[in-house]
Amino acid sequence: MEIATQLTDEQAQKLAFIQQKTQQNSDEILGAALDYYYRKFLTTSTNHLENFSKIGFIGCIEAEPDLAENCESILIQEMGNE
Repeated sequence: MEIATQLTDEQAQKLAFIQQKTQQNSDEILGAALDYYYRKFLTTSTNHLENFSKIGFIGCIEAEPDLAENCESILIQEMGNE
């Protein structure tokens, strides 16, 4: 597939810098950037419940089962108990 694009001056400078450092041509650099970007999205979940479970946030505290529904009244009650 052939793609034509316009780069800003800043993007062209960045591409030239990468070419100088890597000795790769623009096709190789853009291919590597696309692969990197693809892997980033492939491994990044947009499922927040799954992310919170992975980091141990889900189930890390004990609280009232109706906390989400009654958070304001529970907060007021807890503030009064201090």
